Amino acid sequence: MTAWLVSRIGQALVVMLLMTLIVFIGLHAIGNPIDTLIGPDVDQVERARIIAQLGLDEPLWKQYFAFINGALHGDLGVSFVYNIPAVTLILQRFPATLELAIAALLIAVVVGVPLGLWAGLRPQAWSSKLIMSGSILGFSLPTFWVGLMLIMVFSVQLGWLPASGRGETVTVFGMKW
Repeated sequence: MTAWLVSRIGQALVVMLLMTLIVFIGLHAIGNPIDTLIGPDVDQVERARIIAQLGLDEPLWKQYFAFINGALHGDLGVSFVYNIPAVTLILQRFPATLELAIAALLIAVVVGVPLGLWAGLRPQAWSSKLIMSGSILGFSLPTFWVGLMLIMVFSVQLGWLPASGRGETVTVFGMKW
């Protein structure tokens, strides 16, 4: 039992380390963040100052180890976009993320489990085949695309959800939320 647990923890640490490495290299491989953050009208002196201030003039391996060292100490750096600590941004958005996760879980349990039971108990029925086809289609499509399409249907077309995000009052089925 103890050897199994130690093995699993070791595997989890290796996976986390590899994922941070892949994401870090991927973000730097798609381009220089400075090109996105500052306009083309900034002169070369100011550009060099910003690059040095953000530590982007260091070799990639040094930037990665600085990130890992900071993360191990609870410092995830400063957001390039908002110029505030990344941990602050994460904590500000955590309640909305939690709401979304709970809503998704409730929908999965209330809708998905009964439909799955129906399809499993009557596998030859046309309704079961329709449910299974919808399930396969749902797993096959990229989640970002499905999310965009759901936003388009429920927010833009039907007007059931606020299109501008969380916190606005909206009327759904004649009730204000």
